[in-house]
Amino acid sequence: MPRRGSHSPGALIEDSAMPEMDDKGSSLSRIARQQNDSIVSLLIDIVRNTEKTHNRVWSFLENLECLRLPQHLGGQEFCAKVNREMVDARQFRRYVALSYTWEPSKHEPSSDKFYHVQEPRDQQHKPSEVRDCVLNRIFNYMRSIGVDLLWIDRHCIVQDRKGCEDPVCRRHEWCIQKREGLAVMDQVYKLSDYPVGLLGRPIKSAWELSLLANILLGRFTEGDGDRLYLSRKKSWQQVCVAVDLLRRITSDDWWTRGWIFQENYRGGTNMKLLIKHPAKLEHQKRRYLKEDGRNPSGIPVFGEVDGELCIRSIDFHEQATRLCLACQQCSGRYRGRSTPAAMARMSRTITRILHRAGKYTLLLKSSEPLTPRIVADIDRRQMHKHWDKPDIIANCCGYATRLNTEQLKTRKVSLSLSILAQCLLNGEVLYNGRQPDPKAADLTVPQYLQRAVFASFYSKTIRQSLTFNKSCRFFRPTLTEAGIRTSGHLWKLCKTIDTSGWPDGGMWVDDLDGKLQPIQRRRLAYFVEVLEEEGHRDLATTFSTYLLKDAQRANIPYRCLSFAERYMLTMAGELDRAIERGDQLILGSLWNLHSSYSPYMAVFIWKDRSAKSFTRGSYGIRDAFAFTASCPENSSDEFDLNDLDRHVSFEVDIDGLVQVHNELVPKLKIRRWLPGLCFFEGEGRDKALFPWPSDLMRIIP
Repeated sequence: MPRRGSHSPGALIEDSAMPEMDDKGSSLSRIARQQNDSIVSLLIDIVRNTEKTHNRVWSFLENLECLRLPQHLGGQEFCAKVNREMVDARQFRRYVALSYTWEPSKHEPSSDKFYHVQEPRDQQHKPSEVRDCVLNRIFNYMRSIGVDLLWIDRHCIVQDRKGCEDPVCRRHEWCIQKREGLAVMDQVYKLSDYPVGLLGRPIKSAWELSLLANILLGRFTEGDGDRLYLSRKKSWQQVCVAVDLLRRITSDDWWTRGWIFQENYRGGTNMKLLIKHPAKLEHQKRRYLKEDGRNPSGIPVFGEVDGELCIRSIDFHEQATRLCLACQQCSGRYRGRSTPAAMARMSRTITRILHRAGKYTLLLKSSEPLTPRIVADIDRRQMHKHWDKPDIIANCCGYATRLNTEQLKTRKVSLSLSILAQCLLNGEVLYNGRQPDPKAADLTVPQYLQRAVFASFYSKTIRQSLTFNKSCRFFRPTLTEAGIRTSGHLWKLCKTIDTSGWPDGGMWVDDLDGKLQPIQRRRLAYFVEVLEEEGHRDLATTFSTYLLKDAQRANIPYRCLSFAERYMLTMAGELDRAIERGDQLILGSLWNLHSSYSPYMAVFIWKDRSAKSFTRGSYGIRDAFAFTASCPENSSDEFDLNDLDRHVSFEVDIDGLVQVHNELVPKLKIRRWLPGLCFFEGEGRDKALFPWPSDLMRIIP
């Protein structure tokens, strides 16, 4: 039987004779030499092997096979027979979704065969291949929280393909079931109310338990964000010991596997970590159920499961990250208290902990995209089947368009470059207006993504969440030799409006109710009045209609709003904050190569830019431009396309024209993120082309 240490649900498929090659350490120049073609040409060749929509069959989730908690016989013993039960995971979420390593930790016994699990086909009970200690621990957890159903990949996804070696077989029911299960496995963890990660390394002593409690309760750090520092109540020696405990915990195999990254990430805020402890620590652990042992949310840091520490994964990630970042920021102060070698070891340890258990909201600026970090972290994980990486990345990033990895693997295409192609094919934005990186050819794909993807999703005083940034993607992009072709709306920006002298309270409005706050409605109503006074009646009328509709939506829950309504609400809020700050605004009208007069129908937050700083396009257009595009997630009752809402709003330069299918299309270079509120109902999208960054174009054999 193949090894399963990498926790790949597909590992029990009979391996093909062709070994899987992983070129994750290869630079872009090396890939170009090995493949004997330019990077751009290789990317275009790769995307010919795609599945345009990732149809994730709901039937697997509607008929999710789970294991029922066996009868408890008293003490720590359960009945040996484990039965199956089917649920609709879209409606019923009270099941445990277990994340664990298939191979035993060095801290675990490897004995099995006590439990006999009912087979899906013949209903007979056969010895489980899952270690007894794993099932004992998870059944104990289920009994503690009162949940009767367990989803575990080893038994709930078809493993035996009866010798079939066709990776895309559509003839055998069991092959189809396995493929469907792998396609939606991330949703099993996302939908579960009780996703659980089972760590092998136990907490062994009262001292370790106390130390971990102090870490999780945030007693080693003070402050937030850039002002994060080590607590004055803790010595440097105590800090070093705490970091070493985090090192030992995150050295568990669970933190090193690619599929487990997906399970932890998709489990989200519901994800729990179980860490075993000896019975002698039970009393000490229970003491933390009191007020001084609860996190800021009032939740006990260790839970109430006998023999286990039950820790919220997000709490562990947050406090581990806070401690590591505080150490990095304060390391200079303590440099004289340790040898250079010890400080270097400390630095390496912190980096490894952050790679395995870092919390993105603390590690990334609010202007940065998530994708480069997710790709880099998955790339570091151990994989039994390296070509599983694109699917794991796609599931974590919300990609609807997938690569046909079996075809690419057969053709011996670069895996790293395939990951880059998949990112671009799903709308990730390369910042083609930046200065070329002279060392781009020496970078690996994750390193290039980190440097080349657009990472300034707000102006200096507008802050957006990482979730918002994750949706900042092009609409239906196509990779071509000339660049990335997409579609959206191009706006000509001409008329600036200075809001610095406007009244703080806006103007009186009859109806203060709406999704917008009353003060926001007053300030935006004043903006409408200014538009009227300056003769921009089309935009004033449209904006007044928007405020009227906002009032009509006052009692509608936010989650029930459409994508367009949510996005417009977000942008209206940004516009209000700009007015509150006294920022400069700029009006835009729809523009294309054949347009004549078009009224202003958009307003953008121009900030410090003045009209005299407008840029001249390469063929004489003397104005600034903005490119916007938005699209709701594409989903239906039948399929979940694993897609996201997507939206972009950039100030751009027009850098000439290119002919596409007998049509002239503007070539656009990104200057900056330019938030704004646009009204284009009934106006179709126009094609646009974003040329490749010049440093990528230059990478040839």
